Amino acid sequence: MKKVLFHSLTIPPDNVSTGMLVGEIAAGFKKQNVEVEVLASTPQYNVLNNEFTTITKINKNYSESEYKNVRIVHINSKKKSHKEGKRIFQWAHFHYYSLLFLYKSRNDYEQIFIFSYPPTMNIVSLFVKKVLKLKVNYSVWELYPEIASELKLFNLPILISIFKKLDTYSMKNTDNLIVNSPELKEYLIDKRKLSNKNINVITHFSPYEISSKLPNLQLKKMFYAGNLGKPQNLEKFIQTMLDNNIDWMLDIYGAGTEYEKIKDYENDNITLNSHISRQELITNVSDLPVAVVSLDSRITVEGFPGKTFDYLSMNKILLSVSNKDSAVAQFINKHNLGINIELDSKKSFLDAFEKLASLEYLKQTISNIKKVNENQINKSKIINDYFELL
Repeated sequence: MKKVLFHSLTIPPDNVSTGMLVGEIAAGFKKQNVEVEVLASTPQYNVLNNEFTTITKINKNYSESEYKNVRIVHINSKKKSHKEGKRIFQWAHFHYYSLLFLYKSRNDYEQIFIFSYPPTMNIVSLFVKKVLKLKVNYSVWELYPEIASELKLFNLPILISIFKKLDTYSMKNTDNLIVNSPELKEYLIDKRKLSNKNINVITHFSPYEISSKLPNLQLKKMFYAGNLGKPQNLEKFIQTMLDNNIDWMLDIYGAGTEYEKIKDYENDNITLNSHISRQELITNVSDLPVAVVSLDSRITVEGFPGKTFDYLSMNKILLSVSNKDSAVAQFINKHNLGINIELDSKKSFLDAFEKLASLEYLKQTISNIKKVNENQINKSKIINDYFELL
């Protein structure tokens, strides 16, 4: 019997939530007796502290390891660079050796699940469908052409337009297109003119266990953990905090292109820490009641911070700093998991912290989070949603 392949940039032992999520879905398939393997990079971030995880070098281009009885083939790669130019060359290296592996192993697999980071994964999806003639399930988590255009990340509108057309063509040529919010699905149908018939909405989940510990609701302290890049625009949130003399403390953990800028804002209430392991993070923030989700206001459905679900698994009340029409704001408001702030509105900002001062509000929100963790973003349910695409 031919196997199923998962293709992702990150995978355990890379200790990053997106890679862990893919690893958990693959492990869920394995439990249901599917012959599944993973093709991914060697760790891009930091290695999961697990004495049982060993990466063994096959040759100069590939290594292998195992995660929960799932075999992983790694493309030997350098750690992620935060310089955009270098990162593009890293993607090119990764894709070259992934396409080479896929071509040589084309007779071993009957279908492939492809997860969209980096944005050039759309090329891989097309290659698998058009050249290898295999079934493709393409999971798109962000619309990179729109993000690049909205945030003016590249001053090359023609190139962005061409890439967007390629991206759309790739999505149209999949057997199953998977998106992480209903809002993104509607956008693709309306703006990218995709057909409704092969778009599946499957939300993310936290790949980690749901914490049994509840935070200290009396503490006026919050944290942010994750990427410190332009799409997050955490700097503007910090500036607004300082302008309005918000007397909450903010702990920041992460790395990215905006790290040095954010470092300039450190004071008695704001601390910046480099990326640490999740276990260290849990220890450091276990009592903190509020977690910050930050997304540039120019982004609506194009991106959904995956960290949202990790925060919920820690039983944290969400303070979302994003456009009110964003998918993440809609999700938080729909399930009453916290508050969404629009930074251009001083009233919205001050009202949010007034709400967070209410113990009754905090208790009710924690209750809502428990319900969503049990029902809406249950790991077993979401893995089964992926399984049904086979």
